[in-house]
Amino acid sequence: MAKIKIIILAVLLSISVLQQKSEAKNTKEPIDILVNISSGCDPKIHIPISASIDGHALTIYINENVGIAHIVVTNKNGVYIDRDNLFHTPDVATLLIDDAGFYTVTITLHNGDVYSGDFTVTE
Repeated sequence: MAKIKIIILAVLLSISVLQQKSEAKNTKEPIDILVNISSGCDPKIHIPISASIDGHALTIYINENVGIAHIVVTNKNGVYIDRDNLFHTPDVATLLIDDAGFYTVTITLHNGDVYSGDFTVTE
């Protein structure tokens, strides 16, 4: 009977540890999106875009009808990594970033407004 209790406790402990590791890996980190205007970044301007990084998955949320949105991801050296276009907004785009590193996402809207945010992908 004591062996069964020990086995059950070991299984429950293993399940708990695995669940905690799984929850730690699936945490979405928000990305600060800034609007680029001719005078620089103005934090007072309403931003219709949000973004998050979850592991290697970058998710861009266009929260309002802003027309077409062109999304480009570059690495820390400015080298093109990936892109997507959202033709009907509001909408969501998910881009997979293969390698760990520092990146910038730039979103250009149909009206010419440009938004960007920096993020890091870790292994």
